[in-house]
Amino acid sequence: MLTRILHNSGLLCTFLDQLALDLYQPQAQHILNLADALLVCEDTKTLAALQRQFVSAPDASNMADFLRISPWQVPDVRMSLRQNQMQWLIAEAERRNVPNVIRINLDDSIGQKHKETRHLEPVDWHYDHTESSKRKPKFKNGICYLACTVSIGELVVTVDLRLYLRAKTVRRINRHRDKGKRIPFRSKNSLARTILSELKPLIPKGWLVYVQFDSWYASEKLIKYVRRQRWHVICGLKCNRKLNGKRLDQLAYALRHRRYTHVRVTAADGKRSTYYLRETTGRLVDIPFDVRVFFSKRHPREKSPAYFMSTDLTRSAQQALQGYRKRWSCEVDNFYLKTQLGLTDFRVRSYEAVDKYMVVVLLTWAYVERRFCLERSPQIKTYGDLIRRHRNEHAIDWLTGALTMMQEVGDVQQVLQHFLRLEPQPA
Repeated sequence: MLTRILHNSGLLCTFLDQLALDLYQPQAQHILNLADALLVCEDTKTLAALQRQFVSAPDASNMADFLRISPWQVPDVRMSLRQNQMQWLIAEAERRNVPNVIRINLDDSIGQKHKETRHLEPVDWHYDHTESSKRKPKFKNGICYLACTVSIGELVVTVDLRLYLRAKTVRRINRHRDKGKRIPFRSKNSLARTILSELKPLIPKGWLVYVQFDSWYASEKLIKYVRRQRWHVICGLKCNRKLNGKRLDQLAYALRHRRYTHVRVTAADGKRSTYYLRETTGRLVDIPFDVRVFFSKRHPREKSPAYFMSTDLTRSAQQALQGYRKRWSCEVDNFYLKTQLGLTDFRVRSYEAVDKYMVVVLLTWAYVERRFCLERSPQIKTYGDLIRRHRNEHAIDWLTGALTMMQEVGDVQQVLQHFLRLEPQPA
């Protein structure tokens, strides 16, 4: 069996040390081992597969106990990471002389799992609005979570991942729990407000803040909450929302003869896209202040435009759209979290254990983002390139260790047994 990790990554150790997590040394070592193995393992990232990555293997049952019964507090780890991420992001932005504009991006995603995993507490059927239509709704078996990224210029960090449970799921879990251990139901909008409230003390006074989310979060409560913080909202809107008493799709038809504004925006990879916009200003139902609503098409003849709004009436259409595209950072996160870091590969059963697993994945991803910002180059263009560099560093360390041991002992079989964890051959 081919192992991959001889020693823990020094850079990963340094990053986790900087977080100053309130953990005992064995607990910190478990997080380090799990994070390193998550990055190196290319199979399904079960605890058994993660354990197999080490030459000197930690016990897989100890990893499971660390997630199931070890008494460390997830909120404390989240707080330490959030504070460190924001402090580093703001300091780096100031060092690079980036304008004092912060964008907080919120989005949820479904991590699909096999039907055989329905006995795991957080796993349930979730409505997938990205693949559903009015005629054909689609549901997926898995977990649903809310991701939050913060960006300043081209710098991006992920500050939170929160597991979302349907009310039905919460009732099912609580059915077999004592009263003191029951889980409260939290809506997605409630989770979003909690994340924002925890971020607020970490944002310097005088900075311009935009909170961005899609139409599924564009509720009266969330928009009003953001404005009470003296922040601005840029968000998607559904076609049935009413502006000045008229549905948006009706307004789009009424404005059909108005000229489009041609807007060109630039993505993070330098690719430029053209959008065709119409805009109008007014008041949405139950929103006691004016907003600017944009009707966006990729082509003038496109029948159904997309709708989004901004509470900042001073920004141009191009500025609003350019900023709204920053939400793509959440989609990038979701891709790598699922495909590279095994966010949905867990096999632990309880809600608390899954929550802890997700925090470990979040810490691992934060390390990838931080290192990518510092090492971005023609050789490191994507997060995938950075993960491959991390794996290559371990491969070099592993091979160097094997060659060194070979020189010391001169016994090929002994080296193979040690580095490949082979069973000793009978005499």
